[in-house]
Amino acid sequence: STEISTFSRLIAGGVAGCTACVACYPLDLVRTRLTTQLDGQEHYRGITDAFVKIFKSEGFLGLYSGIGPTLMVAVPSFSISYVVYGSLKEYALEDELFYNLRKVDAVSGEEKLGFQLTLMCGAASGTLSTLVTFPFDTVRRRMQIQSLHFAPEERLTGVQMIRKLLRKDGVKGFYRGLTPEVLKVVPMVGTMFTTYEYLKDKLNVS
Repeated sequence: STEISTFSRLIAGGVAGCTACVACYPLDLVRTRLTTQLDGQEHYRGITDAFVKIFKSEGFLGLYSGIGPTLMVAVPSFSISYVVYGSLKEYALEDELFYNLRKVDAVSGEEKLGFQLTLMCGAASGTLSTLVTFPFDTVRRRMQIQSLHFAPEERLTGVQMIRKLLRKDGVKGFYRGLTPEVLKVVPMVGTMFTTYEYLKDKLNVS
């Protein structure tokens, strides 16, 4: 089989992350605003109402408010995930340490990742990408909810938000909420790559 370079994985993951982010961002924005409304001060009655009100008050671009920091999360996150997963997969298939965890195709005799190895490689890739990109995710979430709590002239840009966080909380402020995020990402990315490998096998995709 043709060997895939690290650079190719990096680009493929980045393009996939960028495409998914741009396509789904308005939904992510609405979800964030709905879940951060204060009791008794609800701005939106539901998903449709949120879309309509954001569009009317902030215009079409309002649906993409904060997309800059989001792309700074999604693109490197997907790139790192695919690079790390691909590299760990190659290592696991070559190193004898993981021999007993590999599975052998009954027809072709080709060695493949077993369920445990796929889950482990996926979880590791998700954890590393989260550790690298979480600070940008913190900025992203804060920018998404600014319109609920601040007047337009008081809202901060991405750079201003980063400076404010550094002054107020230091570096640790960027990693607030990291533990639940990792607890979410480990099973999620592990399951994603396990499903990915399973479907590749069933669909005979190399």
